Amino acid sequence: MIRYFNSGYFTRTLMLIFLAALMWLPAFLMLKETIVPEYPGPLYQLFILVTGNNTYLHLSIAFFFTIISAFLINQIATQYGFTEKISHLSMLVYVLFSSALVSQTAMNPVIFINFLMLFFLLSLFKLTESKAYILHVFNASFILGIASLFYPSAINLFLLIWIALLVFTVGQWRNFIVALIGLTLPFLFAFTWYFWFDLLPEAYSLFLSSFSIHFPEVIPEWPIDWAAGIALLFFILISALKTNSRLMEKNINIRQMLTVSLNYLALSFVLVLLFATNSAYILFLAIPASLIIASTLTGIRKTKWYEWSVWFITLLILFNHYSYLLYVA
Repeated sequence: MIRYFNSGYFTRTLMLIFLAALMWLPAFLMLKETIVPEYPGPLYQLFILVTGNNTYLHLSIAFFFTIISAFLINQIATQYGFTEKISHLSMLVYVLFSSALVSQTAMNPVIFINFLMLFFLLSLFKLTESKAYILHVFNASFILGIASLFYPSAINLFLLIWIALLVFTVGQWRNFIVALIGLTLPFLFAFTWYFWFDLLPEAYSLFLSSFSIHFPEVIPEWPIDWAAGIALLFFILISALKTNSRLMEKNINIRQMLTVSLNYLALSFVLVLLFATNSAYILFLAIPASLIIASTLTGIRKTKWYEWSVWFITLLILFNHYSYLLYVA
């Protein structure tokens, strides 16, 4: 499977779309309710208001954004040297990680956040190739601010911008200030809207919710979710340790971007552990995990154990979804 998707033929893209469709099919056959946090962001509230209770529509949009995000992360991985130019490995890993748990194949705010975070990450990576630092920092922070309006706890990823500034050695004080300005602008517009309609107390609760800890609520309820989740987390751990141990073998730009990705992974893990209100929010790990694992798979020489591991995880995820479908049926 690794060798098959480490190539650029169009059939690989079609196979990945087909694989994703297989993983999401049980969700369409046995509809699940759209996940709405206790304190949803205003943009997610607006999405629910506009689309109503049409679960089929929500699922279709969620699947569409999952596929588009998989394409985008593969583009970033190939463009910035995480994988070979013709590889589909990052797309494969993203499809697996974004569809692994039963709770993930449903509409939830992280699907929109991950889509936006890909542009956020792209802006940060542009710091390695352009001297327009203020523009890229502002774009990244502004995008993160918009993403936080879907799920306020995403604001905790702001620390990643400052880490990136230090890693890319562009830590001038102006860049730090611009990052704060870019992040606060979307919230300024949102709070102005709340003020206009005399809803400032709701806006205040929305902001405070981003710091509410929900540790016990990220535990999967379906037993086979445990096996899929543990297998994926173990794969992440092995890849992260392998990547960290071989950082010095990479050229300076790749080394910096991998360092940012490792920090992104660590911050996402803390975010999920402390602030997620549902196991579906493990989806926060999908972007950094896809980049790190795809980079690891690209650099290995003996692929046998990794090949078996990817096959095992893929079959386990499929079994997870279809066994759950049979169980609830």
